[in-house]
Amino acid sequence: MYLTAQQLAVANQAVLETFETTSIAWQLLPQWNVGDPAQSRVRNDVVNSPGFIDIEQLSLPFQLTLAQTGAPSTDSIVAEANWYATELARQFDLFVLFWLGVTAWVTNKIDFLEVDQDALLMNLIDARAIVEDAGYRAPSGLITSTAGLKSLSSLQSGHPIVELLLEAAHVNSLHRTSWYDFVVDAVDKNGAPTTDVNGDPVPKARTVMVMLGRRQLIAHGAAPEASPGEEPVDLAIAVAPSLEVVGEGPGSVIEMSLRTRFALRIKDPGALVLLWGTPVYTP
Repeated sequence: MYLTAQQLAVANQAVLETFETTSIAWQLLPQWNVGDPAQSRVRNDVVNSPGFIDIEQLSLPFQLTLAQTGAPSTDSIVAEANWYATELARQFDLFVLFWLGVTAWVTNKIDFLEVDQDALLMNLIDARAIVEDAGYRAPSGLITSTAGLKSLSSLQSGHPIVELLLEAAHVNSLHRTSWYDFVVDAVDKNGAPTTDVNGDPVPKARTVMVMLGRRQLIAHGAAPEASPGEEPVDLAIAVAPSLEVVGEGPGSVIEMSLRTRFALRIKDPGALVLLWGTPVYTP
């Protein structure tokens, strides 16, 4: 045994807490415990087309020294494991948010020109109408790019109006991610490509948002405590983020890995809407 049961328990608790506070997908989507860590496939519960999907695995290898494992406290082990827990959460979000965006692109995509906040508000309400007409009338979750958060957070009379915009869109959970940050050439108010005084295209950040409809009233970041059965998208968890002791490696180091096994279940794509903004150049 390379680590004691107490060392593993303390490190795993720290890993899980760090992952929970770092991962957008973990905070946004309810979770279903598969119950079998060795399971390779789970049912997808897709509406009107049930089937099965493979369980994905993410694993990050790292090493611990004998001095770390033999230290009187677990601080060094926890610090090492927490760094990799943050990186694991980034990779986890990349997978989940990518497929949420792709599914929304195929199912419900709203293109709009980023002329002003009124245009953003009107399209947010259109997205709200789509998810509500699909039966998801509880407050929605919204994932946005950095440019989208800036648009939502603009000031009016010295006060940010993000709460007013989200209230109109019936959104109670807002998450920003850099995975949706795209830089494109701006257009004019008619949608035609524009150039600056030197004749060069004007690069600007694009507003990208994915709205997720919900049936339950879920507080911001509280999705892990919600029932997954009623929701259109959830996570099937076979192995929660945790440490794996691989064995002794060269140089008397202990080979470790931080892993999780999961499946993203998009049961009703109609609950996802992509808002795809094109920036307008204003000299």
